[in-house]
Amino acid sequence: MKKRKRYSANWKLLLPLAAVLFVLLIVLLLMVRTCAVMWMAESRPTPTPTDTPTPAPTRIDLYAYYNFVETQKIPVYDHREDKLIVMDFESYIIGVVGAEMPVAYETEALKAQAVAARTYALRKILRGGCATYPEAACCTNSKCCQAYISDARMSERWGDAAGMNYNRIADAVMSTAGEVLVYDGEIVDAMFHACSGGVTENSENVYANALPYLRGVDSPYEEPMRTQTVEVGFAEAMEKINAAYPDAHVTTENVRTAIELKEVFPSGRVKTVRLGDVEIVGKKLRTVFDLQSAMYTMDVTDNGFVFHVKGYGHGVGLSQNGANGFAQHGYTYDQILKHYYTGVSIAHDLNGAAKAIASDAPEATPAA
Repeated sequence: MKKRKRYSANWKLLLPLAAVLFVLLIVLLLMVRTCAVMWMAESRPTPTPTDTPTPAPTRIDLYAYYNFVETQKIPVYDHREDKLIVMDFESYIIGVVGAEMPVAYETEALKAQAVAARTYALRKILRGGCATYPEAACCTNSKCCQAYISDARMSERWGDAAGMNYNRIADAVMSTAGEVLVYDGEIVDAMFHACSGGVTENSENVYANALPYLRGVDSPYEEPMRTQTVEVGFAEAMEKINAAYPDAHVTTENVRTAIELKEVFPSGRVKTVRLGDVEIVGKKLRTVFDLQSAMYTMDVTDNGFVFHVKGYGHGVGLSQNGANGFAQHGYTYDQILKHYYTGVSIAHDLNGAAKAIASDAPEATPAA
């Protein structure tokens, strides 16, 4: 009996040890399995982006998506394709915004551009259309009317991002569909430019007429400011000045003193310039030396002239860069528009607004 008890006692001591060993074995097996899985994952080749392509976003069906009924058509002359195209008005505005403003700009800035572009186009329709192509309301040449980008050119320019970019612009356009700017019951001449240089310009300082809604205003958020430095050697300057203005009589003897910035507007844009024996308005020097704006200063060096330029464009009306800055600081598109166009209001009925313009409303025609 004593032997049996001794063996029984030994087995009771071994049971806990066996249980511990069993647990350790399970843990060991799990660790081996985990290591094996990790090794297989590391040895598997990493998939490249081409293994799982992301499809490009489908473009918005404008009128179905926004439940919008188009009531206006516009004949547009595509100067690149050399043909007249009649298209839905809002589809045309999408193409204008896509061509005139960087798609990466803030949504509220894109909306402001959409309203300005729509207003500009509607005024063109009501004023008799494009001056270069009489059969069209507008053309696609920005030097005459407004720039425009077609769906096909969007795809060429943006590639796989074309659908996403189109939808972003379409959202800005369609969320303001039909909205135009009016002043005292008339459609305004909604001029715009790329960058003001910090302050916009009174219309009469660039164009022939003083329009009450095109007043110079501060543009504090031109970030980043567009600047340009242009160096022109004495020989090149003499050649370009005499080609543009033969009566200037610039020679190798007097070229160092041939350019004088005489008057400057309060905005900082040059009002008048002396070129040898002639005096011209400051904006015309932009053409002579291919300057980005009329907001420039000049240094004379041992080798020639150095122009320091701020801003881009004529400086009248909406500053696109400034609008984006305002949007980044929390301003809405209507606040942006009412800042750059003094005293305007937004009309929400495009067809009703179209009847509001007077036939003798003044136009911001180019100054001499």
